[in-house]
Amino acid sequence: MRRLPIYIAIIITGLISNSCSKQLDKQPLDAIASTTYWQTETDAVQAVNQCYVSLTDIDDDIFLSCATDDSYAWSGWPVDVPGVGNGSATSQQGMFDQHWSHSYTGIAAANNVLDNIDKISTTALDDSTRNRLKAEARFIRAYYYQQLVGYYGDVPLIQHVQKPGGFDVPRTPVDSVEAFVVSELSAIAGNLPTTYDAADQGRVTRGAALAEEARMFLYMGDYADAATAAQAVMNLNVYSIDQKGFNSLFDGSNKNSPEVILAGQYIQSTYASGTATWVGGPTLGGWSEVTPTQKLVDDYECTDGMPITQSPLYNANAPARNRDPRLMMTVMMSDTANVVNGDTIDITRPHSLDGLGQNNASFTGYYYKKYVPADISGQYYNNSYNNEILIRYAEVLLTYAEAKIESNQIDASVYAAINQIRQRTGVNQPVATAANYPDQASMRTLVRRERHVEFAMEPQRLFDIRRWKTAATVMSGNVLGVLNNFDPTRSDYGNHVQVEVRTFNPARDYLWAIPQNELLLNKQLTQNPTW
Repeated sequence: MRRLPIYIAIIITGLISNSCSKQLDKQPLDAIASTTYWQTETDAVQAVNQCYVSLTDIDDDIFLSCATDDSYAWSGWPVDVPGVGNGSATSQQGMFDQHWSHSYTGIAAANNVLDNIDKISTTALDDSTRNRLKAEARFIRAYYYQQLVGYYGDVPLIQHVQKPGGFDVPRTPVDSVEAFVVSELSAIAGNLPTTYDAADQGRVTRGAALAEEARMFLYMGDYADAATAAQAVMNLNVYSIDQKGFNSLFDGSNKNSPEVILAGQYIQSTYASGTATWVGGPTLGGWSEVTPTQKLVDDYECTDGMPITQSPLYNANAPARNRDPRLMMTVMMSDTANVVNGDTIDITRPHSLDGLGQNNASFTGYYYKKYVPADISGQYYNNSYNNEILIRYAEVLLTYAEAKIESNQIDASVYAAINQIRQRTGVNQPVATAANYPDQASMRTLVRRERHVEFAMEPQRLFDIRRWKTAATVMSGNVLGVLNNFDPTRSDYGNHVQVEVRTFNPARDYLWAIPQNELLLNKQLTQNPTW
């Protein structure tokens, strides 16, 4: 049976079930759970497509970047997060509720499929398709539980559609939820294809299940199994580091890249997002909502492979010069021309549209280039079509490398994995060798820096600084932006722009608060410490 491309099917199935509440206690998907619905293969496919809707919310992940040392946002949205907005977060604010409800809505959609798909007869739905669809739903459920334990710690493990009177559910310990996630991913991998034809691009593959399993093992600190799962993805020989250009992965021009393992799917004017609005500056029609910080900029090496604190090539007054090319591919810098889609972004000209202090201009003086659509300018509110990458092959390689480094099993394969990323066409940073990175400590520094600069504004950073227990260090203190050596009319002339002072309480902020409304609705829930 030929199926609609997944982004079209999402639009259709998004109209089928609008009964998903944002609260954990109101999630049965009654609109597609009736006895009149579960009759055909089309019913099953559309119900599974409904599960994918939860993966297409790029705003969540872009704004999560502002809960790390990567980004700053001027609006009130991200100040809900610990360490942001002068540490003013409370358990009643919206970011905690948004991610909780978003995740459990996706879980509810998956549970709805798994509780009902076997109502369809074997003549209407063959076993191979049934098992694949189940595997897709189980993957999405596992994906969201991996996210939830990273945000909140212990969370309710819901595996079936909740019935009336069954909404009071206690929190399940993190270890048990993590064990469930890896067990599910291991069980389903064999029922998923390694690739799909064009009509089903974007669906969960075997590589996605193995890569997510590797991620979960890494976050658990189970390095041996993380390396094994990552190696299994590599052994599929399906994925590779894309040589078409780093930015093409994020600007919508290379959606079927061999590097992309799983992505939230968008299409312009049909099923679009507000990405460009959040990251684009005024000249590009955006609001400069999410902008890079100095800490992110400073972590990119110089072209000699040395950090800016050690390289003789670094010039603080011309910070884009002689830097890892990924910096200019990710961030629009003040000391070089920025031409995006034919528009010139001039950060340094006082009172220009994109200049410091102007309406909707960047407060940090930096703009993201990453995730700006390739051929769009002017007014594009909620009309971005570039996909949100959720898992890509570069992560698999760095997962493998980090797992081997933490196991102190550093061999040629570890250097090779890292160098595939560093030697991407257009990047070509010096190769890492045993001569310049000779031991576990130096390799740990390298792989952590690679994760930071490679995945800027992608979801990994929040989880990384938590599991490494570095958040208290990188999140606390002044949030700085560009060195203002171009506008003498400002009081910060000659200094870095300061946009915020952040605090991070390590006794509290390594976990988010359980949303207050959930505590009121579910009497068995308990709050995280010191919230």
